[in-house]
Amino acid sequence: MGFYSGIDLSARDNSMCVIDEQQMILKEKKLRNELRLIIPELEPYKRDLQIVVESTFNWYWLVDGLRKAGFNVCLAHTLGLHLITGAKVKTDRRDAYSLAKLLRVNMIPKAYIYPAETRPIRDLLRRRLSLVRQRAYEYSSIRHLLMREGNLDHSRNQMKGIDEQDLEKWFKHPLIRLHACQEVERINLYTAQIDELEERILTEARPNKEIARLRSVPGIGPILSLTIFYEIGEISRFKTVRNLSSYCRLVPGVAQSGTVSRRGRASKQGNPYLKNAFMQAAVTAVRCYPEVERYYENHLKTRGGKASKLVTYNIVAHKLAQAVFHILRDGGSYQKQLLFGN
Repeated sequence: MGFYSGIDLSARDNSMCVIDEQQMILKEKKLRNELRLIIPELEPYKRDLQIVVESTFNWYWLVDGLRKAGFNVCLAHTLGLHLITGAKVKTDRRDAYSLAKLLRVNMIPKAYIYPAETRPIRDLLRRRLSLVRQRAYEYSSIRHLLMREGNLDHSRNQMKGIDEQDLEKWFKHPLIRLHACQEVERINLYTAQIDELEERILTEARPNKEIARLRSVPGIGPILSLTIFYEIGEISRFKTVRNLSSYCRLVPGVAQSGTVSRRGRASKQGNPYLKNAFMQAAVTAVRCYPEVERYYENHLKTRGGKASKLVTYNIVAHKLAQAVFHILRDGGSYQKQLLFGN
């Protein structure tokens, strides 16, 4: 006889529900988020028990702890749980029961449980990206101040070397200069933290042949190769290159009904960090590699509209993702003629 448990996880507590094959509730409890309280409640059913945990922001400790204790645990992707998110009456107790029922009929949209041993490096790479974006916001803020003062004779690259003398020259009013000075201080702080993170990441990340081969792909350097490698995880979980491209947010959805077929929704389903990494690689590749630049220009000529450049960069990013898939799956090397011709 099988048993099925759904755990609805919140910030400080969780709701647990255990059912049998007939969907009869055997146990319902609300517990504090502590393994020493949760494991004894599940122990009597352990032999034939399957557990599902919703993929919330704080699932690490619970899933890792239950798996270490020998339980059979899967992670539910929140995007596919329409029975829970679309319910008219939604409570933690009902959500836990719904999770258990979906698990019983094998209807759980399972999410990938990233290996715990390499998870810290991946999360540190994500933190680095967050700091880079915050620093870019501060650069943009200084440029807006300059435009507000009527100073248009500046560029983005000039912002990277800004100092106090520049601030005194550009901003005459002391209060505006104070505003800009604090922006520069935050930029310097972000830069120091980013440099420290990059140094630690490059030290801690174990070099291997896959990462070395990824660096041969146009536009992919030391940090992007690590980002792509650790975000993808096990390449075997993607059956085809289309699956990886979809996961990287590099292909649009499809909305088809009858004889009408158009670009669909769901452009934000997938991994945003891989999307960012491949788009950065595409921009660098177009700038530094002639064969990629020619490919980009040829596609750009066939497109119009405001988003033509963005769409064309996305096409190049899609090409790079295809190369990455075959490199990681087949263990080969990058061959530019297969993607961009001779």
